[in-house]
Amino acid sequence: MTLALQISLACLYLYLKKVKVKIKSKNEIKYNILIKNGILKNTGKLVKKLLIGKRVLIVTDNIVANLYVDKIKKSLEKENIITSVCVLENGEANKNIEGISNIYSTLAKNELSRKDMVIAFGGGVVGDMAGYVAATWMRGVDFIQIPTTLLACVDSSVGGKTGINIAEGKNLVGAFYSPKLVIIDSETLESLPKREFNAGMSEIVKHALLFDEKLLETIENHYNKNEKLDIDYILKRNCELKSHIVQIDYKEKKERMFLNFGHTIGHSVENASGYGVLLHGEAVAIGMIFAIEYGIKLGITKNKNILERVKNILSNIGLPISIPENINLKEAIKLDKKRNNEKINFVFLEDIGKPIIEKVDINSIM
Repeated sequence: MTLALQISLACLYLYLKKVKVKIKSKNEIKYNILIKNGILKNTGKLVKKLLIGKRVLIVTDNIVANLYVDKIKKSLEKENIITSVCVLENGEANKNIEGISNIYSTLAKNELSRKDMVIAFGGGVVGDMAGYVAATWMRGVDFIQIPTTLLACVDSSVGGKTGINIAEGKNLVGAFYSPKLVIIDSETLESLPKREFNAGMSEIVKHALLFDEKLLETIENHYNKNEKLDIDYILKRNCELKSHIVQIDYKEKKERMFLNFGHTIGHSVENASGYGVLLHGEAVAIGMIFAIEYGIKLGITKNKNILERVKNILSNIGLPISIPENINLKEAIKLDKKRNNEKINFVFLEDIGKPIIEKVDINSIM
């Protein structure tokens, strides 16, 4: 790394928020999450520091490509990095084997080697697909996450889960594979449709309910009292909360399962409604309300006041809180990958900040 690059990076690091992730495993995993409004223009310098080879492939979708891809492409090429782009169709319906095959073909045509790098530039769909490709191309190449949706910033870009959907269910094919770096530019969130932003807030509420009531109060005050939302603080705090759990339990043997709060029912509802009908965060909102109601019914959720509080928060954000009438939940839940025969791991809240996991019978859910 040249002296000029070192000085430039030093200046950049003075003004950003950083979360360090360190995962103890067979091979220790370390990476940083960098958060700063306008950081996108520094992509080339940040990639140059990590790139072993000379080529990168940017995997993005058609919406993000039109808005931002030229900015990071120019930044990379300014550092003499040979850059190619694979543009996917936006949407959960395209997170499939055909889309993965498209990325593999683009990697082959542009001759990316094991020393080169994949950049996931987009929402959770792009991040999951590009990460899975990086995990499997030549048995593993480095990749960087640059999430551009609120949901991806606070959830899917942190933690190393990658995967694709098949007809039988969501994320049934995948791998644990961590990025070398996560770059979050809050400026990209300004172009999000309101519905997409609201869906991302669902995961933020989830983290707050699980681990941080102060964060929950911050969200409440924003929507109830119209207090300004410090988005960079929200991003950093959520990345801290999720990365802490990931560091404790990378392969989801115990504590990381808490992050499935709202997801057991959420994934099932999302799948049953048809990909793209409900956004992931919308389905999780429905799942969280169901989990609280179910917990109260079983006597697990001790603080019954949580239910109305969370309903109000989610409704004020603009999120759904009930299962669509046309969905057969029993049938939908049978394909959940956390199922063990007729039992399934279910995350409940005893109270805010007190998650608990119980095995429940599928047949008792409805």
